[in-house]
Amino acid sequence: MEANKLSVLSLNCWGLYLVSRKRKFRLEAIAEAIRQLSCDIVTLQEIWVYQDFNHLKNHVSTELPYAKYFYSGALGSGLAILSKYPITYSSYFRYTLAGRPLKVFHGDYYVGKGCASVCLEHPLVGVIQVFTTHLHAGYGKSDEYRGHRITESWELANILRSAAAQGRQIIATGDFNSTPTSYNYRLLKEHAFMTDSWLETHLDSQQQNWQQTENEDLDDFIQRFGITCNSSSNTWSKHFNPQPHKRKATGDRLDYIFYRRTPQMICTDSFVTMTKLIPGSTVSYSDHFGVQSNFILNGDDDFSKHNGYMNNHYKTISTTSNASMLPPSTRYPSISTSLSHPTYTALDLTTVQELILLLQKDQLTMQRMAHRLLRTFISLVVIVLALYVAIVIVPYRVSVNQFLSHNGDGHHHDMLIVWLLPLLLGIPLIICSVLAIVCLIVGFVFGYGEHQAMHQFVIDLQTLLHGLQLRNKDSTISSSSPTTPSQLVETL
Repeated sequence: MEANKLSVLSLNCWGLYLVSRKRKFRLEAIAEAIRQLSCDIVTLQEIWVYQDFNHLKNHVSTELPYAKYFYSGALGSGLAILSKYPITYSSYFRYTLAGRPLKVFHGDYYVGKGCASVCLEHPLVGVIQVFTTHLHAGYGKSDEYRGHRITESWELANILRSAAAQGRQIIATGDFNSTPTSYNYRLLKEHAFMTDSWLETHLDSQQQNWQQTENEDLDDFIQRFGITCNSSSNTWSKHFNPQPHKRKATGDRLDYIFYRRTPQMICTDSFVTMTKLIPGSTVSYSDHFGVQSNFILNGDDDFSKHNGYMNNHYKTISTTSNASMLPPSTRYPSISTSLSHPTYTALDLTTVQELILLLQKDQLTMQRMAHRLLRTFISLVVIVLALYVAIVIVPYRVSVNQFLSHNGDGHHHDMLIVWLLPLLLGIPLIICSVLAIVCLIVGFVFGYGEHQAMHQFVIDLQTLLHGLQLRNKDSTISSSSPTTPSQLVETL
């Protein structure tokens, strides 16, 4: 790859231990595919087994000599970043809300969902900070974790803003489990001011109907709409059809490569990759396709003048209803200075209000769940006490009565009760005791902790809303204020 070009790949590997089918075979094939793609930066999600990562790292060590694997939660983050350029800094930010402990089969809570990042030393543009993440999945039609993903996106957007405010080149990749119409996507574009590299090079696709054109190949459909998941041509998809002529044009765009568009970094091409079957097999590389984006780099700050460049950040702001409302001091300065201002955002008041209402609704749901678990705890405590009385007190009273009566009739029958009662009620007592402890911990410690965390996110967004309202009010007053002495006299 030429020094002024950069190629980035993002892939969800679907590498769950014991769960993902043909994991080792697929990960070996993924390693070889990455080696052949010759990318400069590779970000991976759902690579849960360290041995898989270690094998992959060794396989591509010539092309990508620098690599970081990120640890979090009880089972690991599943995130990894490989690079052609030296890694000088790495960090992991764990999201505040990312799953629930009782949802064992969902698993998100136990992997410590978060955002991994590294800083690379590039010889032409200096520091490039690369982020990769895997937001909470949506389970079922109700999507009970929608609020969790919004808070994760909010935290990620603020992290990206902070990194960009330091003047770094920013790339953010991953499986966002979000479509381009979601609030999560909008937070990254309108609050973090990130550019969707695929959309930037496929603007025409947004104006087209979501259907195959006549005689259009399914692969062309995938590329035209950036399909990365749930494609009928992916063998691991629930929509897969082994008969090619019966495959429907379906799928979602959930995997992205965002970046901070600057005069030093501009995307020239973006496409879905690893869509074919593994050579010599009948299976796909993963249940997701990969996304690859190519960039042109230039260390000259005047690069924009030579290429008719217009910063996408300002372009985005200028086309929103909020553009005229930005404070004069932050309306047209450098992006680093702009992002340091808390109310510098392209989110409008309505969107922020909608986010607040959605999170408040989730907050109420969390509160009800916590109360339900605590009520269950109290009920279980009552049952445990009743069982304890039955196991301890009843045999004791029987023994006492037997001793006082000095009557042998029914002696064997009474002793049978003394011996069998603890055996029959002991197991329910243990189960109820364990469940009571679980309900107390999950209902009180986690349940109220989740509720409090969501409440804080609501407060944060309400604070932003208040700041936007003040900004708009100040802008209105400023625009209506007299600008000349004569106008001031007329006003008085």
